[in-house]
Amino acid sequence: MKRLFFIIPIFLYVALPACKKAAGPADGNSVQPNNNLDSTAAMNATINGRNWKADSAFGYYINYSGNDSGVINLEIIATQSNNDTLSTIIFNITNYTGPNVYTINPPVNTATYYIGNNRFYADSGVITVTADTAYAITGTFHFTVDTFRITNGTFNVALP
Repeated sequence: MKRLFFIIPIFLYVALPACKKAAGPADGNSVQPNNNLDSTAAMNATINGRNWKADSAFGYYINYSGNDSGVINLEIIATQSNNDTLSTIIFNITNYTGPNVYTINPPVNTATYYIGNNRFYADSGVITVTADTAYAITGTFHFTVDTFRITNGTFNVALP
């Protein structure tokens, strides 16, 4: 019995350091405030003269399923929460080829503006992708939906 009093502390002394959490990958890319490598993940615009700033902005590549054509679509989604009202801007660019000027011409390239559950489709406008770097996609936009005029738009989202 006396041996257990000596063996248990020695066992704990050896076993407890093995419970240390392993460090995460040090070479991963992260979204950090404008370090000229990573995206600041933002979208801003002026909607009918009022400033609109997204709380979150994300970009997604969408590949065609069951088809190896290499055609890729780009979707950018940004959402703002203001006094319990959500508003969202969504861009869909068909056959995304990198930096270019993409004219809004539904159903090919679309811009949609949501206020709560109300959806408004753009009938005219332009999405300009100015840079597609190893870390981010940046650009500008303007479009008109119903009675809303969205101007001076900029986006900077992490590379999907």
